Amino acid sequence: MNLDKNLFKTDYISEAREILDSLDDVAIQATKEKRNGQCLNEILRLLHTLKGSSRMMEYVQIEKVINHLETVFKNVQNNQTEISNKLIQLLMGVTNLIHKVIDDIEDGSDGTFEQYEDVLKNIDQALEDENFITDFTSDKEMSEEDKAAADEEEKNQDDKIQEENSDFFHDSQTIKVQISQIDSILQSLDKLIMRQIKLKNEIEVLKDKSEASEFQEFQELSENISVLENQSVDIQKNIIALRMLPFDMILRPIKRSIVAEALKTGKNIDFDIPQSEITIDKFILEKLPAILIHLVRNSIDHGIETKEERKKLGKPEKGTISISVSQVSNRIFVNVKDDGHGIDYEKIRAKALRLFPDREAEILSADDTDLLQFIFTSGFSTKDEQTELSGRGIGLDVVRTEMDKLKGKITVYTELNKGTTFELSLPASLATQDGLFVTVSDNSYLILSHYIKEILTVNRNDFLQLQHGPVLNVHNELVPLFDFDIINPNSKKQINTKTEISVVILEYLNKKIGIMVDKILHYGTVVIKPVPPLLKDFNALQGVVFDENYRIIPVLNIPDTIRRFRVVNVYEIKNLEVHKMPKIHSILIVDDSHTTRHIEQIILEAENYNVSTAVDGIDALEKMKQYKFDLVVTDVKMPRMDGFVLLHNMRHKDELKNIPVIMVSSVFESDTLEKARNLGAQGYIVKSDFERESLTAKVKELLHE
Repeated sequence: MNLDKNLFKTDYISEAREILDSLDDVAIQATKEKRNGQCLNEILRLLHTLKGSSRMMEYVQIEKVINHLETVFKNVQNNQTEISNKLIQLLMGVTNLIHKVIDDIEDGSDGTFEQYEDVLKNIDQALEDENFITDFTSDKEMSEEDKAAADEEEKNQDDKIQEENSDFFHDSQTIKVQISQIDSILQSLDKLIMRQIKLKNEIEVLKDKSEASEFQEFQELSENISVLENQSVDIQKNIIALRMLPFDMILRPIKRSIVAEALKTGKNIDFDIPQSEITIDKFILEKLPAILIHLVRNSIDHGIETKEERKKLGKPEKGTISISVSQVSNRIFVNVKDDGHGIDYEKIRAKALRLFPDREAEILSADDTDLLQFIFTSGFSTKDEQTELSGRGIGLDVVRTEMDKLKGKITVYTELNKGTTFELSLPASLATQDGLFVTVSDNSYLILSHYIKEILTVNRNDFLQLQHGPVLNVHNELVPLFDFDIINPNSKKQINTKTEISVVILEYLNKKIGIMVDKILHYGTVVIKPVPPLLKDFNALQGVVFDENYRIIPVLNIPDTIRRFRVVNVYEIKNLEVHKMPKIHSILIVDDSHTTRHIEQIILEAENYNVSTAVDGIDALEKMKQYKFDLVVTDVKMPRMDGFVLLHNMRHKDELKNIPVIMVSSVFESDTLEKARNLGAQGYIVKSDFERESLTAKVKELLHE
């Protein structure tokens, strides 16, 4: 009786993929321990299993390729030699090819493949220790004409991205429902939710106008609407979940790819890419492999030093590159981290001067944050020569562009000779986004939450006026301020005479700006819709949402908004002035008396100090966790924690122990003065003898002014 092998095809495919993944894992382990007999035994066991199942399924070409590869590793075992890097690359090259053949089998192929004869010949050359190749999916065997054509094609970066991403999905159709159908349902549900909100508001209006006898009926109706709202939100979450795929789908193939590339460089690198159960939007997941692989290539090529360089720096000879995934609320954070050279800002400055000689003054005055912008510029590299890795990948400018399309954000953390981390912040789903609604000149806008660093209410007198416009001191960092109406030519701006101004601090690529708005409305989760055709050429918008009255609310495209404010060009000019300005010192006043705090605050602010206040020692320590202060003025007797206990805590914390402290006492007592000195106070002022000059003189003395 002949068995229908198609009945077993699904099981074969599943088992084959599992074996191939295990082979990749063992190969990666073998790069660390080349004489590990257990690794070799496991490789042979896995190859033997795959060979046997392929023979049963009559996939003859797969069987023979695996059989020849098995012979190569048996030869290593018999001769008791180490597993060379090139043999590991050969193994990974074959598994990568077989992965593609398995994909073809799933799509209906008979298991044959074009490279069959060449692969067998190449494996046999490896057995004879002759010259052999390790990549069976590249263009190494192409004619010169074909290579030239391929090189030309590779210049199209979007095609390159699609090509790289396509290597990582063999079962991306596991979602049987069309994504467009899910989106359509979400949009219908969003309209329903908006209607519910409108109905709820109308009921509240009617309730206010109703008679007492009718009030209970309206109350019950409101409660029913609230229940319906909550149920709708739950349904929305469940529908969005249908678009989600596990992050782990791309982590294993990414690891296989980058380990193979690292072997080509000859650098000794360990990769830490743990599994992750976090899920993310299918569309985002499909775009991520190219982004992550380029960032890792960047770490391999620019970050990790040679063994000799690492030895001189006192580092372990083996470098480490890691990819970690975490989730906070509805944002996914992906960190690509290396313990390599770190970003050398002076190299960036030197290269920028060569590339942009017309911007010499700007570049010479640029700080680290400003210089960082250059690495995301098209064609920019601190290396003069192209390597195989740096010369073939998509650039950081395209990584930035792709992240913008995914409504993501890149933040860079780096320290010279310590390493670099690229933090990617991404929405868990593109279906809904969190954002802040604001109004400017009677127009409402939505700012996506991941660009918002801080929301402040600022006194107009706190603005510092420079030649090119106002700036605001935010935690000892000068942030340029802009009125949003600068880029909204159709706005009918009314003169704002308010003393208190609402400012939203935005951050993009480590760069901060503040935009002044008329009013902060509310924070919400919304479904973003494409920009209407009428506004499609207005790049300052990233989409639109509707409020409960179906009015269109534009979603600001923050990267484009920052570009329109010309921060990258104009603020560099400001830097020269900023650096010339004297340092603005921050002082913390600690006193349980509102009056005393206010008097001291006015005195010190009149001397152009940035002053914060706290009501007692506990409040002061909390403030010092959040902000950096150059000096503390504290009362002695306070509830919860007095000045002595506060000073004791400060002198026993490394980050606080060097901050000068002035103690202010109600009366002069010699033992109080002595105790203050013993605890490390640098100043002592009696409130009964308090004079403006005595406080400011002591402050200036301790701040060396």
